[in-house]
Amino acid sequence: MKSEQESSVDTNSEAVKKFMAERKWEMHSCSTCGRTFFSKTSAKMDVSVCGWHKCNKGDYPFRTYSKRKRMLTPAQISSRMSEYFRSTGFNAATPMNIANFEGQTDLIIAGVQMFDDIIHRNQEIRNDKVFVAQPCVRMQFQPHVESQEGTSTSFVNVCTEKMGAEFPEHLQSVDHWCTILSKLGLHMNDFIVVMRTSVNDWGTGKFSALELFFSYGGLELGDAAYLLIPQPNRPAIAISDIGFGLERVAWAVNKTDSYFDTLMPWTATGTREMFDSCRTLALLVLCGVQASNKGPGLQFRRFAKVLSEKYYGANVYSILAYYFDYWAQFVNPSISRDATVQLARLEIERFVNLKVCEALKLSPPRDETTEAYFDRLVYTCNINIYELRKAIQTCKT
Repeated sequence: MKSEQESSVDTNSEAVKKFMAERKWEMHSCSTCGRTFFSKTSAKMDVSVCGWHKCNKGDYPFRTYSKRKRMLTPAQISSRMSEYFRSTGFNAATPMNIANFEGQTDLIIAGVQMFDDIIHRNQEIRNDKVFVAQPCVRMQFQPHVESQEGTSTSFVNVCTEKMGAEFPEHLQSVDHWCTILSKLGLHMNDFIVVMRTSVNDWGTGKFSALELFFSYGGLELGDAAYLLIPQPNRPAIAISDIGFGLERVAWAVNKTDSYFDTLMPWTATGTREMFDSCRTLALLVLCGVQASNKGPGLQFRRFAKVLSEKYYGANVYSILAYYFDYWAQFVNPSISRDATVQLARLEIERFVNLKVCEALKLSPPRDETTEAYFDRLVYTCNINIYELRKAIQTCKT
């Protein structure tokens, strides 16, 4: 016999099929994974397979679609989304600090974490509908940034959240997202929507989620999930959780060759790994994260180590300042741009100083920049300047 959650998922799956059929979406079954997916009659994509990244060829044909006359920045896209959802009854929510000091994860990974206190600490259930542009960090993407297009460790999760939503209300929010994406020039004829169920556990017990994944010309943009979160002392909480990666939406809207084309300074050159490390490091520091060996501070240290070992000598400090300005469009910085760059620099150059110290068997560095460390070594410790210059070359690309 099926559980109540499984029966609910089955009922909602049928409601999705009806909802999509009413809007002229055709239903298909993927020949590779067997999942149900939907496309418009005039879809340009191959509809023998779904838009899931493991089933398609990994190409991004959306880049060949007709382009806008004017490109849009991620901030402009977020602003248009916010204004649209405000007009449909959603309140704008202030994004959370990226450092999730009291939550279930070290860092914020999704906008739905705004409900952590309610889910895990039995706080009063909210009934408002909200739109939020939430900066997020997902460390599992770090090994893939350089090799996999469209990937970054930090991004803005633009999402709508509604606690206590009935399923028809969730589908109405899905409809709103289809509208705003179309208004941005991402037409539904170019989408494949994949339906799947998943089993999750957010610390209060296992639950099934019904999810719709939106793939635009081969690029996964976001998903709409309907959740029933178990609670120990009250009925399960229904949540409509719909989120898209803003930077991926921007790539789809602008159709540049690369995801990072509009996410880096126009005049800068370098690898995706370097830009991504600077991007995420700037976000962590401006949110008040300090370097340490655990929690959010450990991720600070990891990105600083990458920059020190692979990119010391590149123009990373001006790039960090650039990304401070980027993130300041979405979250109120806890410190100034100069202070952010200086804190990042101290941690990056701490690794450089330790490397030089080890190579030349010198006195250990303090909490200082490499310039300050060398100044002290030359004028106080009488170290040969040419040995230092030779040693520092091993730290530069």
